[in-house]
Amino acid sequence: MKRLRNRVIALMLVASAGALLYRFGLTKEARENVKRALTSVKDAYMQIEGLMIDVHGITVAEPILPNRASTLSQWERLGY
Repeated sequence: MKRLRNRVIALMLVASAGALLYRFGLTKEARENVKRALTSVKDAYMQIEGLMIDVHGITVAEPILPNRASTLSQWERLGY
């Protein structure tokens, strides 16, 4: 329990320091660049997520090669 509390406190301190640095430590131009970078990361994530959704569940049907077809038929004749 003590470990969890320490981690939460540390996370809050890091987040607060980041917010203060963003607000007071960066120029207006630097803040705009950070916003643009975050937007591009978000857009890239959305594109990758869209591609993964499109690919999920799709199976590619390949034609069976002649040697594989003969092997499968031999296995079927053997009862497998």
